Amino acid sequence: MDDVGPKGKPRTRHQNQKHDADKQSTHMPDSKACHPLHHPPSSLLKDTDLISYILPSYSDTLFACLRNLQEEELLLDCAFLLQDNSVQAHRLVLAAASQAPDVFFGSKQKFRLGVETIRECRLTPVGLRAVLDFAYGGDVTMDLSKEGVMDEVLDACRCLEMERLRQRSLSKVATSAATEREKSLATIRDMWEKGVGCDVTIQAESGERYSAHRVVLAAGGDYFRALFCGGLRESSEDVVCLRGVAPQVIESILGFIYSGQLRLGWSQIWELTDALLQFQLQGALSLCIDFLRDRMDESTCLDVLVLAETYGLVQLGQAAGEYILAHFQCISAEEKFKDVPYSFLDRLLEKDSLCVESEMVVFRAVVSWVEDNLKERLAVLPSLLHHVRLPLLSYSELQEALSCSLLCRSPGARGTLQALRSLLEGDYRGPECQPRTPNQVLVLVGGDTVDDEFMKRVPSQTLWFAERFHRGHGLIRSIEWRPFAKLPEPPRFRHCVCLVNNKLYILGGRKYYGALDILKSALRFDLSQCKWERLPDMLCQRDYFSAVCLDGKVFALGGNRDDSQYLDSVEYYTPEENTWRPAHPLDTAVCGHAAAVLDSQIYVSGGCDPYQRCLPSMWHYHPSRGCSPRAPMTVGAGRAGHIMLALGRGLVVAGGLQPLWMGFGDQLLCELYNPMYDSWSSIPALPRPHLSPGATVLDGRLYMVGGSSANTARDTKWVHRYDPMERCWENLGAMPHPYTDLAACSLPLPQVF
Repeated sequence: MDDVGPKGKPRTRHQNQKHDADKQSTHMPDSKACHPLHHPPSSLLKDTDLISYILPSYSDTLFACLRNLQEEELLLDCAFLLQDNSVQAHRLVLAAASQAPDVFFGSKQKFRLGVETIRECRLTPVGLRAVLDFAYGGDVTMDLSKEGVMDEVLDACRCLEMERLRQRSLSKVATSAATEREKSLATIRDMWEKGVGCDVTIQAESGERYSAHRVVLAAGGDYFRALFCGGLRESSEDVVCLRGVAPQVIESILGFIYSGQLRLGWSQIWELTDALLQFQLQGALSLCIDFLRDRMDESTCLDVLVLAETYGLVQLGQAAGEYILAHFQCISAEEKFKDVPYSFLDRLLEKDSLCVESEMVVFRAVVSWVEDNLKERLAVLPSLLHHVRLPLLSYSELQEALSCSLLCRSPGARGTLQALRSLLEGDYRGPECQPRTPNQVLVLVGGDTVDDEFMKRVPSQTLWFAERFHRGHGLIRSIEWRPFAKLPEPPRFRHCVCLVNNKLYILGGRKYYGALDILKSALRFDLSQCKWERLPDMLCQRDYFSAVCLDGKVFALGGNRDDSQYLDSVEYYTPEENTWRPAHPLDTAVCGHAAAVLDSQIYVSGGCDPYQRCLPSMWHYHPSRGCSPRAPMTVGAGRAGHIMLALGRGLVVAGGLQPLWMGFGDQLLCELYNPMYDSWSSIPALPRPHLSPGATVLDGRLYMVGGSSANTARDTKWVHRYDPMERCWENLGAMPHPYTDLAACSLPLPQVF
């Protein structure tokens, strides 16, 4: 038995600590010791803290690799002696397509079907080809209507007990090839769990053993393909030991290869990601990256950044960097912050998008970091202080900074001391500083509000952005707003916005309150040039509709046309063609609904139908196939005038109104939809009503702004934020005006600001 394992790579700080602790507290057992054989691994399934991540269409990828192995004549263990030719395949793949898998595993020897047996069961080349096409691809490519072909295929099904293929051949409405591949993968997984046909044992360094199928491992990842098909000695060994890989990591890897699913949690994500990179399991690695990006918080983002930079995971590194910028105030107070390398801290502090309530936070972070290792870091104090924007400090903050004894211990910090004194004395002559602003900002678009005299409602043309969030004493919060653009005439409300390729699209809505005031016009704002462009009109005027972006296109779904006619129509705009085109309609005309995109799929929830019924429905919508129903919402009898946004791996539904025994009332209860399981779960309720609000996701948190109350008919001025990690809503302060029927989005702030 040989010990094989991929070349080691640098560990994150988290992994180094664990590795050192393991070396001190344990020893490697004798590899000859007797250990139980596990099939399948099950310990991870008992961890209630783990979250399931599934790779879409994994079976398609696996069976394509299995077909490739067959075409390259690798790991073949099944032969059919047919008309002086030997046709070879993998018996595991054939067994997965058969209703009697055990037939193919009667012995450990290579499965052969001889000439006499083939003649008796009338197996022909045409019939065998159909079986192989179905086993490896879930489909039959030949024309079954040709004379004699169907009989040959049915004979092959009887010979090899392929009941699923027989039913599919005879059925007028055949199941999809993808569905058949999923069924075959489930059968392979079942055989693995029962130990049927397993021909190799994977052993952990600590002795735990796990049975598996060589051909599945080879199809599942490049590392195992090279191991079993590259002519190495391990290709013929019954037991292969993986050095330096923990048992729970091997369990996760095998579980993914046989299902396309990982159950992930912080307890094992670091070791698992490290192993997946080494074993070149890109599909599983993508799920780990999704987990790290979705679940990252103040206590883990620095480790995520180290991992990303160690292995060159560019997109994950960007996400971690953006998270650190957005949450710097909390992160700088963490103990782990003191281990940040100088080069990264230097880059971080110069960013305009560093999010802090006061520049004093930056000063304190620098002092704390240097003091943690004074001997080695005092020399770089002046260069770090250069990034602190001293003119932004208040009088009391200047006094605090000037009293810092650390400045007197560094000769290079004299310039900082002089600047602080001159700022206190009011004779500062140095360069001025711009306040820091986040990369992405919360933006309010349009809406309507009551005028200053409380005499009439006035639609808004202003785009506001939240320049700064202030935290006062106790629960007091406020937001500093700033206008940065105006909508071209006319002003609008009950409209929709989308962001595609750094351009803001503003669609439909109303310019005033008459039935003829509903708009079909569309605008586009180029953020890089701060320039408006008028687009071709939509095919139909719409308000109280929904809009989403998918594959570079902008979709407008449903809505109200003229206060008497609701729409089931859907249209989409293609920027390259500068044209609106119709898509498949919705199942019913609806307005006041919500739509969102998650994992490149469009979902539509709730709304009111033409009979003024408030719907609890949830649909999956495809532009060419239309709607397919999903599990309905569980809170109340229906919901309209609400928001739905993708947050992490689910869709949050919040706000709006609900039907009551007489009329409608505010809906404060919120819920989360999980498309993977087609199920709903409750999340904390809103503290205040939000009917027809704006909403967006920024830095992994959901912002809900404005709207009104169905119970009181009063406008809402508040901005609430939902943090999925803390599982709570927070009141951040008020908008510039109590807007309702507005839109909100998160935008990169134009450079002019």
